[in-house]
Amino acid sequence: MATSRSYYSLHPPKEYVVTESTDFYRVEATDLDATETTGYAYAVDLDVDGSSLPDDARVHALPDLPAHDRESLLGAVGDPHLLHAPHYSFSPVFAYEHEGLRDRSMFVPETDGRHLRWNDVLLRLVFDERRTVEITSTTVSTELVAESPEAFFSHVRGERGTVLDPLTDRQRDVVAQAIEGTYTECRPYSDAFGGLRGQLSDEGGRHHALARYDGDWYFVHLSR
Repeated sequence: MATSRSYYSLHPPKEYVVTESTDFYRVEATDLDATETTGYAYAVDLDVDGSSLPDDARVHALPDLPAHDRESLLGAVGDPHLLHAPHYSFSPVFAYEHEGLRDRSMFVPETDGRHLRWNDVLLRLVFDERRTVEITSTTVSTELVAESPEAFFSHVRGERGTVLDPLTDRQRDVVAQAIEGTYTECRPYSDAFGGLRGQLSDEGGRHHALARYDGDWYFVHLSR
C-alpha cells in the first residue's frame, strides 16, 4: 500500500497488473482528504522549432526541474510516448498546498513562458490561467489474485465472466461480426443489440471482461 498527495491523483489505468514473476495483482486507488488550493494552468506548444528561438532563450531540461514540477508534468502527460503522437495535446496544472514547494516551483506564481526539452521534444509552456483545484491524498493498494496466467484467467472468468445465452438469430449475427472485427450501432440501439449489451453488463453497469459463446471464451470491449 502506498499514498501520494497531489493535484494529479495516482489512479492506475488498469485494474490488474502482472509482475515479471507472473504474479497478477488487482490494483485499487482510493481518494481521501481533499483540500482546495490555487492551481496554475499552462498551455503547451509541442515540437517547437529550436532554430526559431532567440540566441538568449533559455531551454530547461526535464531532469533539471524541481522534483515536484517534474511530477506535475508527468501527471499531466501520463505516457511520455504520447508526446510523439499526432494531434496530442496536454495542459499541465501546477498546484501545491505547501509554501516551500510553491516557492521552489518554476511555474508558481505564473511566468511569461518556459522552454523545456523533454528527451528529444522541445516544448514551450505559457501561463494560461489561475483556477481553484483540489489536492487529494490517494492510497493505492494491491491484492494478489493469481500466480500464473492460467490461474488469472480462471479468476477473471469467475469474477467478470458471463455466458451469452439465449441469443436470437439477429444477436448471433451481431456477435459474429464483433468476433470478426467490430460491430457498431448508434443510439437508439436495436432490441437485439440492446439485449446483448444488457447481457454483457453487470448490475453496476460495468461490462464483463469475458464472455462465453458457442463453447469459447472471448475478451469483451464495449464503448459508448
